[in-house]
Amino acid sequence: MSVGDLGSDGAGAVIRARLGRPPQDMLEAAVVLEAWGGLPAEAALRLGPRVLLPALRSSDPRRWRPADAEGRSAVVSEGVALLIAILAIAAWAGPLSSELGSNVFEHALRLALPVTLALQWALRSRYLSRRAGLVCVAEDWLGLTLVLVAVEACVAAVPGFGPVAAMLVAVWGGGTVLTRRGWALGYAGLLIAESIGLALGLPALASLAVLTVVTLAMVVVAVATATGAAIAPPGRLSRALAAGVIGGLLGGLLVGDPSLGWGIHGAFPALALVPSVVGSFWGGYHLWQFHQEIPRSLRGVELSRASASMVRGPATDIVLAALARLIGITVILSLLVMFVSQWTSGTDATSLFVAFGCAALVCMFVSLLESLGYVRWALLSAAASLAAELAVSRWLGDSIAGAGLIAGGVVGTLLALAPLVGLLRFPGRVLATALWIQ
Repeated sequence: MSVGDLGSDGAGAVIRARLGRPPQDMLEAAVVLEAWGGLPAEAALRLGPRVLLPALRSSDPRRWRPADAEGRSAVVSEGVALLIAILAIAAWAGPLSSELGSNVFEHALRLALPVTLALQWALRSRYLSRRAGLVCVAEDWLGLTLVLVAVEACVAAVPGFGPVAAMLVAVWGGGTVLTRRGWALGYAGLLIAESIGLALGLPALASLAVLTVVTLAMVVVAVATATGAAIAPPGRLSRALAAGVIGGLLGGLLVGDPSLGWGIHGAFPALALVPSVVGSFWGGYHLWQFHQEIPRSLRGVELSRASASMVRGPATDIVLAALARLIGITVILSLLVMFVSQWTSGTDATSLFVAFGCAALVCMFVSLLESLGYVRWALLSAAASLAAELAVSRWLGDSIAGAGLIAGGVVGTLLALAPLVGLLRFPGRVLATALWIQ
């Protein structure tokens, strides 16, 4: 295709369709035109200014920024909801263990968490990470409902603890949809109300069933009342399935080490997870600017230079800053939780906090790999991490708290870093990759 065949109007339409906003600079416009307009690199660079300048003049420069702010707000809301869900596990552990038995609650947690993370990753990949993602959910409601019912039926069919695990999956998975709808505070209120009810002596199983029904009813309302236009279609089904497998593997990593004591050591395993969760979301909040800051930092840079190696380029700086935030807040909050451990029937073993910190690291880097399109490498990293954890846990048993999770986190982090170290040195390639998988 030639420049004349596409034309300025056609080029502008291609860019707006792929980005959902005006291009930030000539380089971004050129990459889109080369990838989807079929233009050679030189022709795309010549046509870029003819598209960029009218677009910038005719649009309010703040027009597309609310989407970025909305995305960051969603990250914060999801982090708050997850934090409250973890604290809810801590508050529910005693009453549910007393009524159901510690073994039942432990096995329910160890099944529900991987299944929940698998569903969350799959939903986010196919629907929730996109603009007006809930509108896409509403359009696919029948098929999606059948799939979710089938998953819940399989979980509930597990003898003994299956029904409890199915209710936990529904409550936690539904929370993902509610936070995406902007109802994080309402969802948090439900979890807090359940915690208060259990503390006052309400029947644990019956109140959990009521919470499940209310959560699912809110999910139906949230999807049915979602507004907006789906600018982009749902993500590829194959990629959503791969993301679901990655999420399930990472969920298995969190519960695969028996020395952590889920469902046995009272509230403490959940409380010990809080520092790394907060650190992970603070780091993830910083990483949210990844796809925005790279094109901005490359503004005015020649295409040949943008694709060259930059040891301390913008991509590397953003990832290092996110890593510093994750480690810093995890260490500070871990010290605080260790201080209160004497009142939570838990342990103050430093290795337990190191283990959850390692889990946060591997989750952040695997998530970054998946978002950049390195799905197979992300799968490999997550699978190797879980395999290492299970092997070390079998070898050492309960002698060192969290030893298996530490080993799995280290192995997974090193594997995830292998492609990232090379990729982040070339910010131009990161930009092209980000646009390609958008």
